[in-house]
Amino acid sequence: MPTMFDQEDLDLRQRTLRGDREAAEALFERHMEALYEFVHYRVGGDRHLAENVVQETLLVGFQKLADFEGRSSLHTWLCGIAKNKIRALRRERKPLRIDDLLTQVDPEIDAILMQIETEELPSAAIEARETRDLVGATLSSLPPEYRRALVDKYVEELSVAEIAAKSQKGAKATESMLHRARVAFVRVFELLAKRRGGFE
Repeated sequence: MPTMFDQEDLDLRQRTLRGDREAAEALFERHMEALYEFVHYRVGGDRHLAENVVQETLLVGFQKLADFEGRSSLHTWLCGIAKNKIRALRRERKPLRIDDLLTQVDPEIDAILMQIETEELPSAAIEARETRDLVGATLSSLPPEYRRALVDKYVEELSVAEIAAKSQKGAKATESMLHRARVAFVRVFELLAKRRGGFE
Protein backbone atom coordinates (compact mmCIF):
# COMPACT_ATOMS: atom_id res chain seq x y z
CA MET A 1 0.00 0.00 0.00
CA PRO A 2 1.33 3.48 -0.72
CA THR A 3 3.14 5.01 2.24
CA MET A 4 1.02 8.06 2.94
CA PHE A 5 3.75 9.53 5.14
CA ASP A 6 2.36 12.16 7.47
CA GLN A 7 4.75 14.19 9.59
CA GLU A 8 1.89 15.53 11.70
CA ASP A 9 0.97 11.99 12.74
CA LEU A 10 4.56 11.32 13.79
CA ASP A 11 4.75 14.61 15.69
CA LEU A 12 1.50 13.84 17.51
CA ARG A 13 2.78 10.33 18.21
CA GLN A 14 5.91 11.70 19.84
CA ARG A 15 3.90 14.11 21.99
CA THR A 16 1.48 11.34 22.96
CA LEU A 17 4.32 9.05 24.03
CA ARG A 18 5.57 11.88 26.23
CA GLY A 19 2.19 11.91 27.99
CA ASP A 20 0.43 14.74 26.13
CA ARG A 21 -3.26 13.83 26.40
CA GLU A 22 -4.42 16.51 23.98
CA ALA A 23 -2.00 15.20 21.36
CA ALA A 24 -3.38 11.68 21.83
CA GLU A 25 -6.95 12.90 21.34
CA ALA A 26 -5.94 14.90 18.27
CA LEU A 27 -4.01 11.98 16.78
CA PHE A 28 -6.85 9.50 16.95
CA GLU A 29 -9.52 12.06 16.10
CA ARG A 30 -7.73 12.61 12.77
CA HIS A 31 -8.32 8.97 11.85
CA MET A 32 -11.66 8.20 13.52
CA GLU A 33 -13.92 8.83 10.52
CA ALA A 34 -11.80 6.94 7.99
CA LEU A 35 -11.33 4.04 10.38
CA TYR A 36 -15.08 3.85 11.02
CA GLU A 37 -15.76 3.74 7.26
CA PHE A 38 -13.18 1.00 6.85
CA VAL A 39 -14.77 -1.09 9.62
CA HIS A 40 -18.43 -0.35 8.81
CA TYR A 41 -18.68 -2.48 5.65
CA ARG A 42 -16.58 -5.22 7.17
CA VAL A 43 -19.08 -5.79 9.97
CA GLY A 44 -22.14 -5.84 7.71
CA GLY A 45 -23.14 -2.22 8.29
CA ASP A 46 -23.81 -2.86 11.99
CA ARG A 47 -23.28 0.59 13.48
CA HIS A 48 -23.03 -0.56 17.09
CA LEU A 49 -20.55 -3.31 16.24
CA ALA A 50 -18.52 -0.93 14.04
CA GLU A 51 -18.29 1.58 16.88
CA ASN A 52 -17.14 -1.16 19.27
CA VAL A 53 -14.48 -2.38 16.84
CA VAL A 54 -13.24 1.17 16.27
CA GLN A 55 -13.03 1.79 20.02
CA GLU A 56 -11.15 -1.45 20.58
CA THR A 57 -8.85 -0.68 17.66
CA LEU A 58 -8.02 2.77 18.98
CA LEU A 59 -7.39 1.33 22.46
CA VAL A 60 -4.93 -1.21 21.06
CA GLY A 61 -3.43 1.53 18.88
CA PHE A 62 -2.86 3.70 21.94
CA GLN A 63 -1.36 0.82 23.90
CA LYS A 64 0.99 -0.13 21.05
CA LEU A 65 1.69 3.36 19.74
CA ALA A 66 5.39 3.03 20.50
CA ASP A 67 5.50 0.24 17.88
CA PHE A 68 4.31 2.60 15.12
CA GLU A 69 7.42 3.82 13.31
CA GLY A 70 5.89 5.65 10.37
CA ARG A 71 6.86 3.07 7.74
CA SER A 72 3.22 3.03 6.62
CA SER A 73 0.50 5.58 7.26
CA LEU A 74 -1.13 5.53 10.67
CA HIS A 75 -4.40 4.79 8.86
CA THR A 76 -2.91 1.63 7.34
CA TRP A 77 -1.49 0.60 10.70
CA LEU A 78 -4.82 1.10 12.49
CA CYS A 79 -6.68 -0.76 9.72
CA GLY A 80 -4.35 -3.71 10.27
CA ILE A 81 -5.35 -3.79 13.94
CA ALA A 82 -9.03 -3.49 12.97
CA LYS A 83 -8.73 -6.40 10.51
CA ASN A 84 -7.47 -8.63 13.31
CA LYS A 85 -10.34 -7.56 15.55
CA ILE A 86 -12.89 -8.27 12.82
CA ARG A 87 -11.43 -11.68 11.96
CA ALA A 88 -11.82 -12.67 15.59
CA LEU A 89 -15.55 -11.85 15.38
CA ARG A 90 -16.50 -13.83 12.31
CA ARG A 91 -15.33 -17.40 12.77
CA GLU A 92 -18.87 -18.78 12.36
CA ARG A 93 -20.22 -16.54 9.60
CA LYS A 94 -21.30 -17.87 6.18
CA PRO A 95 -20.09 -16.09 3.01
CA LEU A 96 -20.71 -14.13 0.88
CA ARG A 97 -22.02 -11.08 2.61
CA ILE A 98 -20.20 -7.94 1.59
CA ASP A 99 -18.35 -7.82 4.92
CA ASP A 100 -17.22 -11.43 4.59
CA LEU A 101 -16.14 -10.73 1.02
CA LEU A 102 -14.02 -7.76 2.10
CA THR A 103 -12.25 -9.86 4.70
CA GLN A 104 -11.53 -12.59 2.17
CA VAL A 105 -10.01 -10.23 -0.38
CA ASP A 106 -8.16 -7.84 1.95
CA PRO A 107 -4.74 -9.26 0.94
CA GLU A 108 -5.63 -8.80 -2.74
CA ILE A 109 -6.80 -5.23 -2.07
CA ASP A 110 -3.49 -4.53 -0.33
CA ALA A 111 -1.63 -5.93 -3.36
CA ILE A 112 -3.67 -3.73 -5.72
CA LEU A 113 -2.87 -0.61 -3.73
CA MET A 114 0.83 -1.47 -3.79
CA GLN A 115 0.82 -1.70 -7.60
CA ILE A 116 -1.15 1.38 -8.60
CA GLU A 117 1.79 3.76 -8.52
CA THR A 118 3.06 2.30 -11.81
CA GLU A 119 -0.09 1.10 -13.57
CA GLU A 120 -2.18 2.97 -16.09
CA LEU A 121 -5.88 3.64 -15.63
CA PRO A 122 -7.87 0.70 -17.06
CA SER A 123 -9.66 1.64 -20.26
CA ALA A 124 -13.00 0.16 -19.16
CA ALA A 125 -14.91 2.49 -16.90
CA ILE A 126 -17.21 1.15 -14.24
CA GLU A 127 -20.51 1.22 -16.07
CA ALA A 128 -21.94 -2.13 -15.05
CA ARG A 129 -24.38 -2.89 -12.27
CA GLU A 130 -22.88 -0.85 -9.49
CA THR A 131 -24.43 -1.22 -6.08
CA ARG A 132 -24.27 1.19 -3.18
CA ASP A 133 -22.67 -1.49 -1.02
CA LEU A 134 -19.91 -2.24 -3.52
CA VAL A 135 -19.14 1.44 -4.13
CA GLY A 136 -19.10 2.14 -0.42
CA ALA A 137 -17.04 -0.93 0.34
CA THR A 138 -14.56 0.05 -2.37
CA LEU A 139 -14.22 3.59 -1.03
CA SER A 140 -13.78 2.25 2.51
CA SER A 141 -10.81 0.19 1.30
CA LEU A 142 -8.89 3.16 -0.11
CA PRO A 143 -6.47 5.39 1.77
CA PRO A 144 -8.28 8.47 3.15
CA GLU A 145 -6.49 10.81 0.73
CA TYR A 146 -7.79 8.84 -2.26
CA ARG A 147 -11.31 8.58 -0.90
CA ARG A 148 -11.53 12.32 -0.19
CA ALA A 149 -10.18 13.16 -3.64
CA LEU A 150 -12.75 10.94 -5.38
CA VAL A 151 -15.64 12.27 -3.30
CA ASP A 152 -14.54 15.85 -3.93
CA LYS A 153 -14.25 15.23 -7.68
CA TYR A 154 -17.25 13.01 -8.41
CA VAL A 155 -19.70 13.71 -5.59
CA GLU A 156 -18.98 17.33 -4.72
CA GLU A 157 -18.00 18.01 -8.36
CA LEU A 158 -15.05 20.21 -7.42
CA SER A 159 -12.48 21.17 -10.03
CA VAL A 160 -8.88 20.00 -9.82
CA ALA A 161 -7.91 23.53 -8.78
CA GLU A 162 -10.50 23.51 -5.99
CA ILE A 163 -9.36 20.10 -4.76
CA ALA A 164 -5.75 21.29 -4.84
CA ALA A 165 -6.61 24.34 -2.77
CA LYS A 166 -8.63 22.27 -0.32
CA SER A 167 -5.86 19.72 0.15
CA GLN A 168 -3.06 22.33 0.01
CA LYS A 169 -1.35 20.51 -2.85
CA GLY A 170 -0.19 21.71 -6.24
CA ALA A 171 -2.31 21.12 -9.33
CA LYS A 172 0.06 18.48 -10.76
CA ALA A 173 0.25 16.63 -7.44
CA THR A 174 -3.55 16.70 -7.22
CA GLU A 175 -3.97 15.36 -10.76
CA SER A 176 -1.51 12.58 -9.97
CA MET A 177 -3.35 11.70 -6.77
CA LEU A 178 -6.70 11.64 -8.60
CA HIS A 179 -5.20 9.35 -11.23
CA ARG A 180 -3.93 6.91 -8.60
CA ALA A 181 -7.24 7.13 -6.72
CA ARG A 182 -9.20 6.28 -9.90
CA VAL A 183 -6.92 3.34 -10.66
CA ALA A 184 -7.30 2.07 -7.11
CA PHE A 185 -11.08 2.49 -7.15
CA VAL A 186 -11.55 0.71 -10.47
CA ARG A 187 -9.34 -2.23 -9.59
CA VAL A 188 -10.74 -2.75 -6.09
CA PHE A 189 -14.31 -2.37 -7.37
CA GLU A 190 -13.72 -4.92 -10.13
CA LEU A 191 -12.16 -7.35 -7.65
CA LEU A 192 -15.09 -7.09 -5.23
CA ALA A 193 -17.73 -7.23 -7.95
CA LYS A 194 -16.19 -10.26 -9.68
CA ARG A 195 -15.79 -12.10 -6.39
CA ARG A 196 -19.39 -11.30 -5.52
CA GLY A 197 -20.54 -12.56 -8.90
CA GLY A 198 -22.14 -9.38 -10.16
CA PHE A 199 -19.65 -7.97 -12.66
CA GLU A 200 -18.42 -9.49 -15.91
